Amino acid sequence: MPAGRRRAIAFVAGWLLAIAVIGAIAVFVLHGQDFSSHKTTPSRTASAVEIVLGCVVLIASARAFRRRSRRTASVETPKWVARLDRTNWLLAVLVGSFMLTYSLTVAAAIEILKAHVSTADAVVAFIVFALASITTISAPIVLALAAPERSAERLAAWRRWLLRNSRTIGLVALMVVGVILIGRGIHDLVA
Repeated sequence: MPAGRRRAIAFVAGWLLAIAVIGAIAVFVLHGQDFSSHKTTPSRTASAVEIVLGCVVLIASARAFRRRSRRTASVETPKWVARLDRTNWLLAVLVGSFMLTYSLTVAAAIEILKAHVSTADAVVAFIVFALASITTISAPIVLALAAPERSAERLAAWRRWLLRNSRTIGLVALMVVGVILIGRGIHDLVA
């Protein structure tokens, strides 16, 4: 797309900004409470939130997956993606911040709080999480910057594949995340 690199970097910046806000709330507002003990209210509350969040994610993604199977996969560009092709980079920052997988980010925040580490270690953990979460999203940017003349064809092929399979991939990943959240929450409640 025109100015695609700038928009892609803006998207990544929005994604990281959303993680930074959640991390700041967890580290500077919720940090210091005893999330490590399984017998305390905050720990039970965090585990219950994990279970509820996992159930919501699992049920919603399973229902959407069941409905998805009735539709045929399409390589046609969705209207919202086509609109993004014609927008400025500020909107890409906003879209990046809203496209974040909030359930996974909140689960990471809960795990970091449960670890009962220092503020500096919690900040480092959020930085590592942010970098890990952005790795696959930034791959096309790295490709476009490293080999701009050869990347157009490769990126077009990736785009077609993602458009054809994105819904299935996303829903399966969300179901797995939901099951993991439920399992960890139950484990933490009974341990």
